[in-house]
Amino acid sequence: MKTIPSILALSCVLLAGCESMGPNTQRGAGTGAAAGAVIGGIIGHQSGETVAGAALGAAAGGLAGGAIGRQQDRVAGSSSSYDVRDSYGYTDNDYLSLLTQSEMDTLRARASGRGGNLTDYLTNEERANLRARASARRGY
Repeated sequence: MKTIPSILALSCVLLAGCESMGPNTQRGAGTGAAAGAVIGGIIGHQSGETVAGAALGAAAGGLAGGAIGRQQDRVAGSSSSYDVRDSYGYTDNDYLSLLTQSEMDTLRARASGRGGNLTDYLTNEERANLRARASARRGY
């Protein structure tokens, strides 16, 4: 019976590192661990090792669920990706702030039903035009 508190303590320590993960990664890891623990417990019960089966199932399920969630977070994009500068020194937020409402509506329609950042759907020519617009506003 000492193994159950040990497993719970180890789980708490491991899950404490989830704060820096995206929401889908956290949810996927938690859901995967729970499902893996149930399935592993059932399989382990068949061989008389319920606790070990649940622990192994939780570990495997947590890793698999976390990996799936991480990929979903990557597709959805994170707020930090809007802060990365391209080779011209512009961030995604810079490009979005230069769009008119009409252009923003067109971009949203183009990206409708797809994952990723809105700026992923700007063409190179559109980006060049937005940089020129920014330069004109600054008076360069």
